[in-house]
Amino acid sequence: MITLLPQISPRQEHIVTLVRTNGYMSNEDLAQHFNVAVQTIRRDVGFLADKGFLCRHHGGATPVSTVENIAYNERQILNFNAKEAIGRYAAALIPDRSSLFINIGTTTESFARALSTHRDLRVITNNLHVASLISGRADFKTIIAGGQVRPQDGAIVGAGAIDSLAAFRAEFGVIGISGIEEDGTLLDFDLDEIQCARAIIRHSRRVLLLADHTKFSRHPMGRVGDLSDIDDLITDRPVSAEFQEHLTNAGVTLHIATG
Repeated sequence: MITLLPQISPRQEHIVTLVRTNGYMSNEDLAQHFNVAVQTIRRDVGFLADKGFLCRHHGGATPVSTVENIAYNERQILNFNAKEAIGRYAAALIPDRSSLFINIGTTTESFARALSTHRDLRVITNNLHVASLISGRADFKTIIAGGQVRPQDGAIVGAGAIDSLAAFRAEFGVIGISGIEEDGTLLDFDLDEIQCARAIIRHSRRVLLLADHTKFSRHPMGRVGDLSDIDDLITDRPVSAEFQEHLTNAGVTLHIATG
């Protein structure tokens, strides 16, 4: 696991290890294991769930899935303030009169909200929520990728979406991600999302990856690419020295968004 600052406590780290090993641990079993009150474990589990390290259930916790993403309505509120800060920071990197791709995800939606003071942008997106956020601007030209609309999160995916994205070349590609491995591998859950993200990466001159700190503790099965495929990483907490070395070797600029 990539260590981000501030670190979780040794007990909380041990809780994550136990849950990942056993698949499910009840609050009572964890309390007995650590010889602490159940209320203490509930607070730890709540904190770890909020940070994306595990999934909280009534009476216990399970590991974060590697095959299924968190539901969209839960992702909308998970680390909302951090995502908004990342979105504002990333928006400040985009000049007026730029062309850009924006892909699927709640963090990219925060980015789209932060474009309200920009002028004369040309945006290509496969995210219906992003399109809704910016389409009212008379000086923006918004292009929606063709394809199948996924009702649970407004994503536009499939072969049509990939072809639509590949028909353009933009100055910036702004993408979200579901997980980042310790070695810098970029991961996601859904093959359609992965193919769309790859198309954006291929057809962007500069790629900005928006990822809050919880993405460093999640490990989906699908590989999008690696750090060499991006130019900028915007996150909300400092990274470990080891991961910073990976960024340096890949020529990626790290940006820490706070507040």
